[in-house]
Amino acid sequence: MSDWFKALTSIVNRHEPSSDPHALPRAAAALLLEMAVTAEGGDQVELDVVHEAMATVFGMAPAELASLMEQAHEARRQSISLHEFTRGLRPGLAPEQRAELVEWLWRVAFADARLDKHEELMVRRVADLLAVPHSEFIRRKLLAKER
Repeated sequence: MSDWFKALTSIVNRHEPSSDPHALPRAAAALLLEMAVTAEGGDQVELDVVHEAMATVFGMAPAELASLMEQAHEARRQSISLHEFTRGLRPGLAPEQRAELVEWLWRVAFADARLDKHEELMVRRVADLLAVPHSEFIRRKLLAKER
């Protein structure tokens, strides 16, 4: 039994850097898309904020962005948990970048001028998974609300 446990632990703990240069942007886009569809199925205004975030943060050209968004939509549809996306983002992004992602999640949530309880819960979960301190979570919420 201990050999089985060691083998399983080594598989779970193996953290090989991804050779895919779009892995982090795709994971971020998938989280933002999940936020956009969390309440009421996703309004176009929320999807527009997702596209703005990806273009602003990652500086992607329109064609590259379209391809990435298609991949992110598919990844989001096939996912079973937020952890699938945050486990690569947490070590792959600096603390300031993780906080900025939380702010963009808030912006998507506020895009339709109403904050659903499920949206707030999702931002809270992602912030926890990304190890964003609560004070930064609140600060980013207030910044996003002002925009």
